[in-house]
Amino acid sequence: MTVRGPLAGAPTIGGTITVDRAEITIPERFSGRVTMLDVRQIAPPPKVARTLAKARAAITPRSTAKSATGVVLALTIDAPARVFVRGRGLDTELGGRITLAGPVEAVRPVGAFQMIRGRLDVIGQRIDFTRGVVTLTGSLDPDIDFAAEAVRGSITITARVTGKASDPQIALTSSEDLPQDEILARFLFGQSITQLSPFQVVRLTVAVAQLAGGGQSADLVGKIRKSTGLDDLDIVTDSSGGTAVKVGRYLSDNIYFGVTTGGAGQTNATINLDITKNLKARGEAGTEGSSLGVFFEKEY
Repeated sequence: MTVRGPLAGAPTIGGTITVDRAEITIPERFSGRVTMLDVRQIAPPPKVARTLAKARAAITPRSTAKSATGVVLALTIDAPARVFVRGRGLDTELGGRITLAGPVEAVRPVGAFQMIRGRLDVIGQRIDFTRGVVTLTGSLDPDIDFAAEAVRGSITITARVTGKASDPQIALTSSEDLPQDEILARFLFGQSITQLSPFQVVRLTVAVAQLAGGGQSADLVGKIRKSTGLDDLDIVTDSSGGTAVKVGRYLSDNIYFGVTTGGAGQTNATINLDITKNLKARGEAGTEGSSLGVFFEKEY
């Protein structure tokens, strides 16, 4: 490590730092993006107007001629191995080198890490990566690009994990022109989605939730629902905050049967019977017990 320049001015800290181990974690689920509303007060009362004026003054940027410290970085980060990227079934080890340049308040990391080894686990099925790279181009949120291949029967399935580490996109393609839900069914079970059992459909939906992380699953779940002939197929949040899969189907015009399976092994089955327009029966059985009730409903 070296320090050059006046300490009271803008010294430059340089040198090489060797990293023994580092981890980049991909979150299991993402919160929805919130757009802030532009709220305007029309003819506020005098007291409210004074409060708003104080608030605007508090957030008005002040003069920012120079940074608080003035320290400039010119560092090289050397990590030949044991840089791990993990989360959402992804588990990889990389090695590489980056540079940190610029003032500490706006440092720019630039460089790349190449994959040493890696895999993607989807509900017990493993696919090994053939290549991978993590690139930093000035942001602390790196770009990732991984590719993996697996052979299922007569088709070769390719999985690509790309995008920002904070919000990666996972896409499946195959040597045959197949939709995403069909490719995932072939990868997990080695057979077409139309041949899956109800339990396999639930596992397939869990895989969609794992890969999509809450943000991309709606379209694919809809395709699975249509392909399997279910009346209801949804990814929901259970009472403990985990991911659960809900499936349901009308056995007849007045009988509906549904099953909800959670990630912790909890299963709950319900059956609804419309006896008349206003009289309904509901039965429920699961790992926490069972219940039966008759309900009278009338709209006024």
